[in-house]
Amino acid sequence: MSNKKPKLGGDPAVRRLTADVRRLTAEELAELRRDMAEASAWARTELKRRRLAVQSQTSISRNGISDGIND
Repeated sequence: MSNKKPKLGGDPAVRRLTADVRRLTAEELAELRRDMAEASAWARTELKRRRLAVQSQTSISRNGISDGIND
């Protein structure tokens, strides 16, 4: 087995893909960071909501009655 790395310029499909790569502008980068921060905040909120829902179901399903802690 060879340890040689393939040359990026050899495959026409790879050449096409690498030709389309460019640096983001400062405005695009700022917008991307805002989008990522919003998505991260949404994910944290959603995970918290799901965790609380699971905890609530666990307390109810233990004995078939609610313990009143999560109500």
